[in-house]
Amino acid sequence: MIVDGDRVADVVDGAEAPDDLVVEQWPRCAVIPGTVNAHGHAFQNLFKGHADDRTFEDWRDAVLYPFSETLTTEDIYTGSLFAFTEALLAGVTTTVDFFYLHDDGNDNGLAVIRAARDAGIRLVFARAFYDPEAPTKAPSRYREPAQDAAERLRALAHHHAGDDMVSVQAAPHSLHAASPETIGVALDLARELDVPCHLHLAEARYERDLVSERFGVTPVRLLQREGLLDERLVAIHAVWVDDEEIDMLAATNTGVVHCPGANAFLGDGLAPAAEMIRRGVRVALGPDGGCANNRQSVFEEMRLASLLSKARLEDGSALDAPAAFDLGTRAGADMLGVPAGAVEPGRFADLVVLDLDDLSLQPPAHLERHVVHSMQATAIARVMVAGKVVVERGSPTNVDLAHLRKAIEVTAGSFERP
Repeated sequence: MIVDGDRVADVVDGAEAPDDLVVEQWPRCAVIPGTVNAHGHAFQNLFKGHADDRTFEDWRDAVLYPFSETLTTEDIYTGSLFAFTEALLAGVTTTVDFFYLHDDGNDNGLAVIRAARDAGIRLVFARAFYDPEAPTKAPSRYREPAQDAAERLRALAHHHAGDDMVSVQAAPHSLHAASPETIGVALDLARELDVPCHLHLAEARYERDLVSERFGVTPVRLLQREGLLDERLVAIHAVWVDDEEIDMLAATNTGVVHCPGANAFLGDGLAPAAEMIRRGVRVALGPDGGCANNRQSVFEEMRLASLLSKARLEDGSALDAPAAFDLGTRAGADMLGVPAGAVEPGRFADLVVLDLDDLSLQPPAHLERHVVHSMQATAIARVMVAGKVVVERGSPTNVDLAHLRKAIEVTAGSFERP
């Protein structure tokens, strides 16, 4: 594999490589694409443990809302560095942060971007739109008029234009927090900036029922009615959808991010991911927020996506390992508009190097399936982002773990479980 700057230039037989290359030998390994986390909320990593084993309403009202009120800009940086470092150690090389602690500006968002740079991870910063009059108990720091949110997002995007390590994208929060009009504003801005637009959609039964009561139709049908299903739209979760709605998503080329770990953790239900794929819906994977899953591993989401599909459909052949692997690599990168997710010329040199001697990858003849169904984190020998090694044998190269642990302890130590 020939790396030129931050990209894969070519993949050739060793005997055919030019003589003037600087060569690194990585024996007894497999090189695979870095994984892509298509949905997450990095600051929530600080709340792990406090949010466990609760109903969704208790998780939201007793942990997420009150704890997120307390975070300073530097706390947000610490939580983000925590999540991004954990993600890199798990083989994630591109991650989405769907961010909504704005405080009427971009300073908190810039802290998230700073944390991503310091860790060395590629970031899709999905800046949320959250209506001031939304009928929720969410803190005021989440909320902005749609036009203000659009102007701040545009400014942030222009500031990072041409930066391959950061993509600023639009993210109306959900149909219970952003009106169809606000979603339209966000989609228009996404078209202007030529980026995707992220939206929590049909995540839980309560949301489906709330939207149905308020608008007279289910969430996907509402978007269809309002002309908001779109190839730029990235629908997060899509658990509570029926066959007709799946066909609507497929017909409009709307993307879906499947979050099996978070949906199980919160008791939201199981998304029909296998059926979506069979009917032509674009699907990627995301662990979601730290305290909605407690892990940052896309490899684990691959395994869960496969196993839960098999269990739900009572079919051991459903969503096989190669398909699950694609969801967490190429499919996620393509959905986000990031040239990563595959070891191919022109794509970013974002890679995971596996130790072929690791017991979790034995017997060696079935590596492609082992990566999804069997592999343990001990097999990850090295992680590379943009042609630079950011994890070496279980240790990040850019982050002092002792210092990070202390910062986490100080920041999260003030939280008391209600």
